[in-house]
Amino acid sequence: MALQRLTIDGYGQIEPNNVTFTRDGRIEAQCALADADFVAENGMLLAVDVANMVVKAPTASETLPIAVHYSTEKIYNQFTPGLKNFKLTQKDGYYPRMGYLTIGDVFTTNCICYDTTDFTDDSKLKEALAAVKTTALYGGISTTGAIKIGKTKPTVGPVLKVAKATTMPDGQFAVEFQVQ
Repeated sequence: MALQRLTIDGYGQIEPNNVTFTRDGRIEAQCALADADFVAENGMLLAVDVANMVVKAPTASETLPIAVHYSTEKIYNQFTPGLKNFKLTQKDGYYPRMGYLTIGDVFTTNCICYDTTDFTDDSKLKEALAAVKTTALYGGISTTGAIKIGKTKPTVGPVLKVAKATTMPDGQFAVEFQVQ
């Protein structure tokens, strides 16, 4: 059993298709990243610790509220623009913008991982995602922050049902999730 990240070009991206946190203000943007070495990518599910004013990768038995990272992208280099080139670290000096998910929210991301006991490689994951209309798949938290896709509903954190396999604006493979 090992977590494997879906192979993508660059860093994770997110497209908040139909989420309520952008309209009702359930956003946290005043907490710093807890770990200096942690790279926060858009589309990650992270734990928000307001008491200590930090955001961090969740643990396997997380009790803190979980939110999705969706910070506005900053172009670091004019010669390499694009959503795929954005990441956030402590040294960037910016706080991550986190959105608290609600049942029914829909978003698309390519910041995903999987357990190699469920899917041996990226191609097996993509095969399973192509059949999602007949065989349900779910997303949930992982200790890396990337959304873990599996065959069973997660028991900790939010439950994300895979709606379909799709693409990001730059054409990279992605998954659309609906919060259950």
